[in-house]
Amino acid sequence: MKLLVLGAGGFIGRTAIREAAAAGWQAVGLVRSEEAALRVEEAGGTPHRFSVGDPSTWAEVAQGARAVIDLIQPSLPRRLTRRTVGRVSAVRQETTAGVLRTLRSLPPGERPLLVSVSGMDGLDPGPGRTVSHTSPLRTVPVGFAHIGLPVRRMIEESGMPAVHVYLGNMVYGPGKGFGDLIVPGLARRRMPVPGTGKNRLPIIHVEDAARALTHVAGLPEVAGRSFVATDGATTTLGELFDETARLLGVPAPLRLPRWLAGPFAGGIAVQALTLDTAADPSALVETGFEPRYPSYREGVAATLASVAAAR
Repeated sequence: MKLLVLGAGGFIGRTAIREAAAAGWQAVGLVRSEEAALRVEEAGGTPHRFSVGDPSTWAEVAQGARAVIDLIQPSLPRRLTRRTVGRVSAVRQETTAGVLRTLRSLPPGERPLLVSVSGMDGLDPGPGRTVSHTSPLRTVPVGFAHIGLPVRRMIEESGMPAVHVYLGNMVYGPGKGFGDLIVPGLARRRMPVPGTGKNRLPIIHVEDAARALTHVAGLPEVAGRSFVATDGATTTLGELFDETARLLGVPAPLRLPRWLAGPFAGGIAVQALTLDTAADPSALVETGFEPRYPSYREGVAATLASVAAAR
C-alpha cells in the first residue's frame, strides 16, 4: 500500500517514513527542500518535491495512495503569544486549504484517507479532566488549539474522508522541542519547570507517534473517527523534567511561577505545558496498537541515548 506523508522532512515526518517503510508501506515523503528530500531517502522512503497549494505538483502521486498523513507544521516562533499564534494559525489554515484542494481534484472514488494530526488541547476534558476519542471539541481554544480547531473545522466542512489523531501535548524524542531545547536546557541548568510541575501532561515518544499514525492509516473504515495517541501513563510535567535531569546527572530543575515563565516562552506555550489533563488512548489500543515506550522512564532513557550517539 502507498502512504503519503506531508512534511516528511520534519521531526515526526521522517520518523513516520522510517516506521512506515519498516512496516512494509510504499512510503512517499512530500517535501519542499533538497535537505528534506535527503532525510526521506535516509529514512527509507521516496521523496517527491511539491508545492502544497499547487495540485499539479502532487495530485498524480496521490492517486492510488491508501492515506495521506498531514504533518505540515509552520515554523513556530521562540515566544508563542496570542498574536504570534494567530499568525501561525493563519498559515496552517492556508496550508490545509491547499491540501484539501489537491485531494478534491482527484476522482471521488480515488481520494485517499486524510490523517489529520493535532494536539490534545483541542479536546474538552470535561469535569474529570480526561480526554478520549469521545471528547467534544473545545468551544474556547487553549494552547495549540488556536491552530488545531480551525483546521479540524475546515476538514469537516470539506467532506473529505478523514480521521483525526490527537497526539500527546508533548511529542518527545531526539529532536525538536524536547531533544533540541529541553534536554540541553536541563543539562545547563537553564530550564526551569513552568508552574508547580504537578499537572498531568499526556506525552508520547516520537517513534510511537509515528507508529500510531501509520497504524491508523492502515485501519479499515476509520473515516470520521477520532483517536487519542499517548503512552497511556499518567505523567506530570515535573516528573518528566526531573527524570530527564536525573539521567543527565544534574540537579532537578527549579519551579518557576507561570507568570514569570510567560515572558520567556510566551503565554500560549506555557498554557500548553501546564494544562492538567489525563488521556485515555483505549480506542487506539483496542485496534491492536501497543506503544514501544509505555512511559517516560523508557522513552527518556532511549532519547538521551540517541542524543548522545548523535553527538
